[in-house]
Amino acid sequence: MSHFSIDIEKYYEELLAMGRQLKGIFCLQYPILCIHSEISDSTPDPLDNLDKVIVDFLKVKPDFSSFQIGSIIGTSKTLIELRIEKLISDDLLLKDGNKYSLSEYGLSVFETKTQVRLHKQSYDFFIDGITLKPLPRVFYNYYKSKLVSENYSYLYTNQRGETKIARPFAPDIVHTPPEKNLISELIFSIEPEHREVFGIPNGLQSIDDISFTKMSFQVLVSVSKSEDNLIKELIDGYAIFSLGDELNYYETLRKNVVFFESQLKDRIQNFEFKLMVPFQKKDSNEKPIPYLTTNWPEIDRYKDSYTKCYNFSSEDLIKFLQSAPPFGFAINEIEAENIINEADNIVINIRENHLLKSSNRQKLLSDLIRKRDYKIFNNSLERNVFLFYIFYSSDDLVVKELIEFIELIKEYQRFPFSRFIESHPKYTDKIRPFLLLAGEFDLLEKYDIENHMIEVN
Repeated sequence: MSHFSIDIEKYYEELLAMGRQLKGIFCLQYPILCIHSEISDSTPDPLDNLDKVIVDFLKVKPDFSSFQIGSIIGTSKTLIELRIEKLISDDLLLKDGNKYSLSEYGLSVFETKTQVRLHKQSYDFFIDGITLKPLPRVFYNYYKSKLVSENYSYLYTNQRGETKIARPFAPDIVHTPPEKNLISELIFSIEPEHREVFGIPNGLQSIDDISFTKMSFQVLVSVSKSEDNLIKELIDGYAIFSLGDELNYYETLRKNVVFFESQLKDRIQNFEFKLMVPFQKKDSNEKPIPYLTTNWPEIDRYKDSYTKCYNFSSEDLIKFLQSAPPFGFAINEIEAENIINEADNIVINIRENHLLKSSNRQKLLSDLIRKRDYKIFNNSLERNVFLFYIFYSSDDLVVKELIEFIELIKEYQRFPFSRFIESHPKYTDKIRPFLLLAGEFDLLEKYDIENHMIEVN
């Protein structure tokens, strides 16, 4: 699967400036169809002028060899042979032994000029797997490498050392059966002046044969909360931000995926995060670890979840928060009374005992100062989960004072602690216990050296 290139913090901050708080990001494999076709196209080819020169030679001398023509005009025999084969395949030239002559169609193109030359060629169209409408040109170049084919697979080694085959193609919505006449009709419904925007040759005249490959494209579904409601909308995990585009980051993430939103809008409004607890294994004392998933497999049963994005029991949520990474957040000794668990809001109240029990006090305190933490679940994309936020607060007076102390002490890292005490005497007896509680062991070592080591003159 492709790795997303989204800048999470930049996106979070832009939403915050819009009065919205990012709660999480879901992931879906959207159905795409690659239509393999044989087409007739009147778009001029750069080598059409060379073909006309070849035809002029053959009109004068029908048995001119490729070597002779190439030598005269200063190009290779192979190129001349390829262009003659192209003229024959386009029904412009006829071959009889070692002689060539123009077909009736060839005469109308090169002699009377009553018809436009049509190029017969293979061409792949990329279309929406639900509506069967043509996709924008960006899916023919940049996004082409991001599409997952039904034929794609790769080998990997699991934790037991076994070699397995992975097939990442797993669309979350069923493809609409491709119907040739409808596909042709929708392609030709694009006006010629707009064809380039959709990767359609400007001179397309006919689509003569069609086959297809099922593909999928990973789209992200962002859920954020404004003052009044939840907003669930598509964003692009592969977007490239450029100041030259005169779009902000939010607009960049939306630009190329709004095309799909009308097909998904009603369903994604009912998207929710859920926690699943596996069954206890027989003859095992290990407690099963809850994992994060969504309600997408049964989304059609949810009719009024547009005001919700979490569907957790307090018991499962506590287990999830206590679980060690990569499954959870490793917040030890968490109790139900320290959690706000609402359908659109989860907040963890961090107290002194949570810091003391934490395996990484420095990170937990840093997250508390930022008031948030998130995890990216790259291994859970098949469960439609990409990113999940939790939010922190504290009503503990010790923790509040600790936060104030840490924000102050950071400004004095390059100076002796004596200077800090001169400016903030109320922390004189609290420096050591606060540094210990915050997990700032480098600063604690510096403090102990200043206060307990003998200076040598």
